[in-house]
Amino acid sequence: MRVWSTDAVPKRERFAFWNDAVCDAFLRVRTERAERAAFNGSISSLPLASLYVNRVRSERHLVRRSQRTISSDTEGWFFINLQHSGDCVLSQNGRDQHVGSNGICFFDGTRPFDLDFQSDMALTCFLIPRDALLARAGNAPDSVVRQIPRTGAGALLHRFSVELAEAAPLLSPAAAAQVGDMYLDLLALALHATPTDREATRRTVRRAIFASICADIRLRLTDPTLNVGSIAAGAGVATRTLQTWFHERGMSFTDYVLEQRLNFAERQLANSADNATVSEIAYAVGFSDLSYFNRCFRRHFGMTPSDRRAAARVTGG
Repeated sequence: MRVWSTDAVPKRERFAFWNDAVCDAFLRVRTERAERAAFNGSISSLPLASLYVNRVRSERHLVRRSQRTISSDTEGWFFINLQHSGDCVLSQNGRDQHVGSNGICFFDGTRPFDLDFQSDMALTCFLIPRDALLARAGNAPDSVVRQIPRTGAGALLHRFSVELAEAAPLLSPAAAAQVGDMYLDLLALALHATPTDREATRRTVRRAIFASICADIRLRLTDPTLNVGSIAAGAGVATRTLQTWFHERGMSFTDYVLEQRLNFAERQLANSADNATVSEIAYAVGFSDLSYFNRCFRRHFGMTPSDRRAAARVTGG
């Protein structure tokens, strides 16, 4: 990860430093600012397979991309800005889009644009390789500076963008490559790709939805009301569809929840510093019958919960 920050820069040199930082982290632009006071800002840039995830915090200013600066660049990028706070007006192709807190805008780095940050702001910018997106959605250049709908694939793209902005630093290289492809596919779908494009991305999008569902289940293991209906409703899919997705992977929804609860309980029992009793752990992870928990645990791990707790105390974990 690369980081640029004005913190250690003399006050009178900060805005010039900022212009160079934006050019290094994104592409050749000119930054402008009416105020003469010292400027504060920071950028972190993290590669995510073929994508980049850049986090930006700064005071108000204008970013301008002209035709002259475009001619000197050799790489082509599309950009998705996820605005965490502050207000921005994006101008490109004769169109303006106001982007407020929690909003998303899509624009093209190979054409002139203005980004007018009208207040102090924080955002995450996803740098999208132009060729990779055009291979999935040939209509992408016509979609810039247009609202991405918050329904269907657009809603999923927004949710995935928010989660990816937080999770990106924690991903392994293998996971980063897979997630990067999923993000490109979701973006293509949200931009109303052609029927051929949509068919090519459908399977990957479904994998992304299923992965999100499994993550939601793992977060709710201690919830006694956890059931297939509530999980399906939260993901916006039919209950029967969700059950089919699990059966395609050789298990039922109930099997998956049971396995995850047993794994969670095993981790608690393996923690030698955890003084909770076996029954307390069983009830905490969603089991209402201690005998049933003991039978399932022994079948899954080849030992009783008490044996696992005892082994952890002997070995220290």
